[in-house]
Amino acid sequence: MGGVLMQHNMPECLNRFRHLLGEEQMNRLLGLGTNGEGTSNSLMQQFECGLISPDAFISTLLHHSRPGTTAQDVTAAWNSMHDGIPNNRLATLHHWHDLGYRLFLLSNNNALHWHDICSHYDVSVFEHCFLSHIMHLSKPDVHIYTLVEDYLTAHHCQKPYYFVDDIEDNRLPAQTLGWRTYASLTALQQSLANE
Repeated sequence: MGGVLMQHNMPECLNRFRHLLGEEQMNRLLGLGTNGEGTSNSLMQQFECGLISPDAFISTLLHHSRPGTTAQDVTAAWNSMHDGIPNNRLATLHHWHDLGYRLFLLSNNNALHWHDICSHYDVSVFEHCFLSHIMHLSKPDVHIYTLVEDYLTAHHCQKPYYFVDDIEDNRLPAQTLGWRTYASLTALQQSLANE
Protein backbone atom coordinates (compact mmCIF):
# COMPACT_ATOMS: atom_id res chain seq x y z
CA MET A 1 0.00 0.00 0.00
CA GLY A 2 2.53 2.60 1.14
CA GLY A 3 4.98 3.75 -1.51
CA VAL A 4 3.20 1.91 -4.33
CA LEU A 5 -0.39 3.13 -4.04
CA MET A 6 -0.30 5.50 -1.07
CA GLN A 7 2.19 8.35 -1.12
CA HIS A 8 4.33 8.67 2.01
CA ASN A 9 4.84 11.97 3.79
CA MET A 10 7.55 10.97 6.23
CA PRO A 11 8.81 14.54 6.84
CA GLU A 12 5.37 15.58 8.11
CA CYS A 13 5.02 12.49 10.28
CA LEU A 14 8.52 12.90 11.73
CA ASN A 15 7.95 16.59 12.45
CA ARG A 16 4.73 15.86 14.30
CA PHE A 17 6.27 13.10 16.42
CA ARG A 18 9.38 15.19 17.03
CA HIS A 19 7.05 17.82 18.50
CA LEU A 20 5.07 15.30 20.58
CA LEU A 21 7.92 13.05 21.77
CA GLY A 22 11.24 14.75 21.10
CA GLU A 23 13.90 13.36 18.77
CA GLU A 24 15.39 10.76 21.10
CA GLN A 25 12.07 9.27 22.22
CA MET A 26 10.74 9.28 18.67
CA ASN A 27 13.74 7.33 17.38
CA ARG A 28 13.75 4.94 20.33
CA LEU A 29 10.03 4.16 20.31
CA LEU A 30 9.09 4.27 16.66
CA GLY A 31 12.36 3.53 14.90
CA LEU A 32 10.98 5.11 11.75
CA GLY A 33 13.08 4.68 8.64
CA THR A 34 13.12 7.06 5.71
CA ASN A 35 10.61 4.87 3.81
CA GLY A 36 8.18 4.46 6.70
CA GLU A 37 9.30 0.96 7.66
CA GLY A 38 9.82 0.33 11.35
CA THR A 39 13.18 -0.96 12.50
CA SER A 40 13.36 -4.39 14.09
CA ASN A 41 11.62 -4.68 17.49
CA SER A 42 10.45 -1.07 17.40
CA LEU A 43 7.01 -0.18 18.72
CA MET A 44 5.98 0.39 15.11
CA GLN A 45 7.17 -3.07 14.05
CA GLN A 46 5.24 -4.66 16.91
CA PHE A 47 2.14 -2.69 15.93
CA GLU A 48 2.47 -3.62 12.25
CA CYS A 49 2.64 -7.30 13.18
CA GLY A 50 -0.45 -6.99 15.36
CA LEU A 51 1.47 -7.84 18.53
CA ILE A 52 0.01 -4.83 20.33
CA SER A 53 -3.42 -3.24 20.02
CA PRO A 54 -4.13 0.28 18.75
CA ASP A 55 -5.01 1.31 22.32
CA ALA A 56 -1.70 -0.04 23.65
CA PHE A 57 0.21 1.65 20.84
CA ILE A 58 -1.42 5.03 21.49
CA SER A 59 -1.14 4.63 25.26
CA THR A 60 2.60 3.94 25.05
CA LEU A 61 3.17 7.01 22.88
CA LEU A 62 1.00 9.15 25.16
CA HIS A 63 3.01 8.02 28.18
CA HIS A 64 6.17 9.43 26.58
CA SER A 65 4.61 12.53 24.98
CA ARG A 66 4.73 16.09 26.23
CA PRO A 67 2.00 17.07 28.73
CA GLY A 68 -1.35 17.88 27.18
CA THR A 69 -0.98 15.47 24.26
CA THR A 70 -4.20 13.63 23.45
CA ALA A 71 -4.94 10.30 21.77
CA GLN A 72 -6.29 12.32 18.84
CA ASP A 73 -2.93 14.13 18.55
CA VAL A 74 -1.07 10.81 18.40
CA THR A 75 -3.51 9.34 15.87
CA ALA A 76 -3.31 12.44 13.65
CA ALA A 77 0.49 12.38 13.77
CA TRP A 78 0.52 8.69 12.93
CA ASN A 79 -1.91 9.03 10.03
CA SER A 80 0.02 12.01 8.62
CA MET A 81 2.53 9.44 7.33
CA HIS A 82 0.15 8.86 4.42
CA ASP A 83 -0.45 11.57 1.86
CA GLY A 84 -3.24 10.08 -0.22
CA ILE A 85 -3.58 7.79 -3.23
CA PRO A 86 -3.26 9.57 -6.58
CA ASN A 87 -6.32 9.07 -8.80
CA ASN A 88 -4.21 7.72 -11.67
CA ARG A 89 -3.01 4.83 -9.50
CA LEU A 90 -6.56 3.92 -8.54
CA ALA A 91 -7.59 4.19 -12.19
CA THR A 92 -4.79 1.78 -13.15
CA LEU A 93 -6.04 -0.80 -10.64
CA HIS A 94 -9.62 -0.51 -11.87
CA HIS A 95 -8.43 -0.82 -15.48
CA TRP A 96 -6.57 -4.05 -14.70
CA HIS A 97 -9.58 -5.35 -12.79
CA ASP A 98 -11.82 -4.60 -15.78
CA LEU A 99 -9.39 -6.51 -18.01
CA GLY A 100 -9.87 -9.58 -15.82
CA TYR A 101 -6.75 -9.47 -13.67
CA ARG A 102 -7.30 -10.67 -10.11
CA LEU A 103 -5.89 -8.11 -7.69
CA PHE A 104 -4.62 -8.79 -4.18
CA LEU A 105 -2.96 -6.54 -1.62
CA LEU A 106 0.02 -7.62 0.50
CA SER A 107 0.91 -4.80 2.87
CA ASN A 108 2.90 -4.15 5.99
CA ASN A 109 0.12 -2.24 7.66
CA ASN A 110 -1.44 -1.59 11.04
CA ALA A 111 -4.92 -1.20 12.43
CA LEU A 112 -4.87 2.62 12.66
CA HIS A 113 -3.58 3.17 9.14
CA TRP A 114 -5.89 0.52 7.70
CA HIS A 115 -8.93 2.10 9.36
CA ASP A 116 -7.91 5.50 8.00
CA ILE A 117 -7.34 4.11 4.49
CA CYS A 118 -10.68 2.28 4.42
CA SER A 119 -12.51 5.39 5.63
CA HIS A 120 -11.18 7.40 2.64
CA TYR A 121 -10.81 4.85 -0.17
CA ASP A 122 -12.74 1.96 -1.65
CA VAL A 123 -10.45 -1.07 -1.48
CA SER A 124 -13.01 -3.50 -2.90
CA VAL A 125 -10.97 -3.71 -6.14
CA PHE A 126 -8.82 -6.20 -4.18
CA GLU A 127 -10.15 -9.72 -4.02
CA HIS A 128 -8.33 -10.24 -0.72
CA CYS A 129 -6.05 -8.13 1.47
CA PHE A 130 -3.10 -9.77 3.22
CA LEU A 131 -2.23 -7.41 6.06
CA SER A 132 0.73 -7.80 8.39
CA HIS A 133 -1.20 -6.81 11.51
CA ILE A 134 -3.76 -9.56 10.86
CA MET A 135 -1.28 -12.21 9.72
CA HIS A 136 1.23 -11.41 12.53
CA LEU A 137 4.02 -11.45 9.94
CA SER A 138 5.57 -8.73 7.82
CA LYS A 139 7.57 -8.40 4.63
CA PRO A 140 10.32 -9.38 3.96
CA ASP A 141 9.76 -12.54 6.08
CA VAL A 142 9.51 -15.25 3.41
CA HIS A 143 6.75 -17.00 5.37
CA ILE A 144 4.22 -14.27 4.58
CA TYR A 145 4.87 -14.78 0.86
CA THR A 146 4.45 -18.55 1.09
CA LEU A 147 1.14 -18.06 2.93
CA VAL A 148 -0.01 -15.73 0.15
CA GLU A 149 1.07 -18.26 -2.49
CA ASP A 150 -0.77 -21.06 -0.68
CA TYR A 151 -3.92 -18.90 -0.69
CA LEU A 152 -3.57 -18.02 -4.37
CA THR A 153 -3.04 -21.66 -5.31
CA ALA A 154 -6.07 -22.74 -3.27
CA HIS A 155 -8.17 -20.05 -4.99
CA HIS A 156 -7.14 -21.11 -8.51
CA CYS A 157 -5.01 -18.10 -9.36
CA GLN A 158 -2.89 -18.81 -12.40
CA LYS A 159 0.78 -17.95 -12.64
CA PRO A 160 2.65 -15.83 -13.37
CA TYR A 161 2.10 -13.73 -10.26
CA TYR A 162 3.02 -10.05 -10.60
CA PHE A 163 4.21 -8.32 -7.43
CA VAL A 164 4.86 -4.61 -6.97
CA ASP A 165 6.86 -3.23 -4.04
CA ASP A 166 8.99 -0.09 -3.91
CA ILE A 167 11.46 -1.69 -1.46
CA GLU A 168 13.97 -4.10 -2.99
CA ASP A 169 14.31 -6.21 0.18
CA ASN A 170 10.56 -6.86 -0.04
CA ARG A 171 10.81 -7.99 -3.67
CA LEU A 172 13.60 -10.53 -3.14
CA PRO A 173 11.55 -13.23 -1.31
CA ALA A 174 8.86 -12.97 -3.99
CA GLN A 175 11.52 -13.53 -6.66
CA THR A 176 12.67 -16.72 -4.92
CA LEU A 177 9.11 -18.04 -5.34
CA GLY A 178 9.17 -17.22 -9.03
CA TRP A 179 6.95 -14.15 -8.89
CA ARG A 180 7.63 -11.38 -11.38
CA THR A 181 8.51 -8.30 -9.37
CA TYR A 182 8.38 -4.58 -10.11
CA ALA A 183 9.34 -1.43 -8.20
CA SER A 184 6.31 0.58 -9.34
CA LEU A 185 2.89 0.30 -10.95
CA THR A 186 4.32 2.11 -13.97
CA ALA A 187 7.02 -0.55 -14.39
CA LEU A 188 4.40 -3.30 -14.25
CA GLN A 189 2.16 -1.40 -16.65
CA GLN A 190 5.02 -1.15 -19.17
CA SER A 191 5.81 -4.85 -18.79
CA LEU A 192 2.19 -5.87 -19.37
CA ALA A 193 1.97 -3.63 -22.44
CA ASN A 194 4.96 -5.46 -23.94
CA GLU A 195 3.57 -8.96 -23.39
